[in-house]
Amino acid sequence: MSTRTITGNLAADPEVVPAGSILITKIRVIENTGEYRAGTWQAHEAPTTHFVEARFELGENVAATLHKGDPVVVVGREHTETWGDPEARRSGRVLQADVVGPDLNRAVAQVRRTRTPDTDE
Repeated sequence: MSTRTITGNLAADPEVVPAGSILITKIRVIENTGEYRAGTWQAHEAPTTHFVEARFELGENVAATLHKGDPVVVVGREHTETWGDPEARRSGRVLQADVVGPDLNRAVAQVRRTRTPDTDE
């Protein structure tokens, strides 16, 4: 599985959903894509929507920190997921996040460390 990095804005507030015995935080990242042609930036007609899932502490921190419209950077592993009724199966690409953070090219942030049980701080 390859690692992928994306940047963009959150399309909506993070959504926390139960998945068995854990909670998964789901976000949608909208990326305005384009390319240079003959030295001029040509934006694509429609932005790309990325579906991202964050688990455990990362998911908790994403849900507590980020909001609709926030610029973000996401690093993770992409896989195909299938859902729906057997007669109308659908599939799409999902990025399993390893790292999520604000894009400091387009925002400022104040960092507050989370406390872990095995530290004295």
